[in-house]
Amino acid sequence: MTTEQKGPFDDALDPEMRPILARMRERMATRTPMIEIAPALMRERAAQDFTVWNEDPPPMAEVRGIEIEAPHILPARLYVPADARAGGGLLVHFHGGGWVIGDLDFEDRACRSMALESGVRVLSVAYRLAPETKFPGPVDDCAAAAIWARVHAGELGVDEEKIALGGTSAGANLAMAAALHLREHGMPSPAFMVLLYGVFAMRTDTESYRLYGGGDYGLGAAALDFFMSLYLRDANDRNNPLASPLLADLRGLPPSFIAIAGMDPLRDDSRQLVAALRSVNVDVVAREYGGVLHGFTQFARASAQGRQALSDAAQALRARLG
Repeated sequence: MTTEQKGPFDDALDPEMRPILARMRERMATRTPMIEIAPALMRERAAQDFTVWNEDPPPMAEVRGIEIEAPHILPARLYVPADARAGGGLLVHFHGGGWVIGDLDFEDRACRSMALESGVRVLSVAYRLAPETKFPGPVDDCAAAAIWARVHAGELGVDEEKIALGGTSAGANLAMAAALHLREHGMPSPAFMVLLYGVFAMRTDTESYRLYGGGDYGLGAAALDFFMSLYLRDANDRNNPLASPLLADLRGLPPSFIAIAGMDPLRDDSRQLVAALRSVNVDVVAREYGGVLHGFTQFARASAQGRQALSDAAQALRARLG
């Protein structure tokens, strides 16, 4: 890594993150900035970049494609581990990608890992993406997928009272928003939530943005603002609790597991959400992983901390739903 490529906090990086970040910086140095390209090219790049991280996936007892009618047709993928029991739990998972990129392949390996270690089935759902579908369309999709899973619990082999919602980054935002949406409409609450390094407020002015948002550590504030501009209809949406769950009344939300990346511009979003949930007596298990970047669970093939975070999430699922 050259001096020009070094960032101000490189000495604090987890050693296994350093080669991952070095390759990331090399790619960024030769590419047109993300905020200057069309969403279609962003998706193509992401698919190429993350293919290697999903190679050699661990085997499952069953992996099955499903179409959810919610009322839009949403592609989904059901992961069934060998020790999943009839009438057990289900995690409905929403991928990250800034509401703009990502698909069912994006976090395939992570979904398999959580299913295998938890013994809980995982249903990964591909919600409609921005900017083609702006807020609150993806929230509606995720809430509808949760309702669909409950209605079809018998077909999925799970207990309708043991359905959790979860996601990474923008997917964690959507999982929170879906839980709030269900509560507002008098629908049953999820039994548990698994929230990995999520976006919980539509702003980029926290201390962690100041420290890590310059673009030296992967996802930066400029990219996040760009994603938000593609997702939201206008500035007023930034203050909508379904877009910024930290502005919501959080009372009565389900117990949650929250994973926090230590060198992530979104670190403080998760810290603040943990404090806000605990202040209204929501049971929260929070784990912060030092020296790792936003999205670190996607690098689990090369990151022990990525594997640990997925394991911690899986053990939390097993304790609640297994």
